[in-house]
Amino acid sequence: MSTKTLTIFTFFSLYVVISSVVVPGQDSNPSNGNANAISRPPAMTSSSQTKQNVVPINRSGTSKFVADFLSTHNAVRLLIGHSPLTWNDTIAYFAEQWARKRVNDCELIHSGGPYGENLFWGGSPTDWSPTTVVKIWAAEKAFYDPKSNSCAKNHMCGHYTQIVWKDTLRVSCASVKWNNNKGTYVICNYDPPASYLNKHPFGNFCNVLGRCRRRV
Repeated sequence: MSTKTLTIFTFFSLYVVISSVVVPGQDSNPSNGNANAISRPPAMTSSSQTKQNVVPINRSGTSKFVADFLSTHNAVRLLIGHSPLTWNDTIAYFAEQWARKRVNDCELIHSGGPYGENLFWGGSPTDWSPTTVVKIWAAEKAFYDPKSNSCAKNHMCGHYTQIVWKDTLRVSCASVKWNNNKGTYVICNYDPPASYLNKHPFGNFCNVLGRCRRRV
């Protein structure tokens, strides 16, 4: 089993692959712009290309697929007091269309669209549910130092910071299962996107710590 994840933001991107039997790959960091090549999932044969499936998006935003993505994202945001995200049909359509473009290869290639973007690829037999995928991204919290606004050395944290980015209001996702369910590809898009240009994911960091001094 192997997994790969990729996160894309407007001003920053970092690409790294880690494969493991147990621990999914992590691959983004708000503190630098180093880049390494991404290896891709096993190539699909022509006979397997008829077995792909894009998880359908419930446009009303009430399906379990939607509910699980929203509730898991918002549980992470709640821990630092940030407002919950909502589902958006326009963004969901964008995510679904990009997932369909990747259905034959599951390449971790970013869309280049106007949204923040977290990507994930995981092999079977694990059931990569919305809750599981978001928790994998959120686990990067352990490698994020809010004081320096950077990731721990040789670790990634950009998926986490996109999830909790204070100014982000909306998230929508799509998932692809292909090759007789031997792999799962997930894309989540965020609006407004995270931006690392002189900004902090928590907004006013001193407010988060409760250490702001009132100016007279």
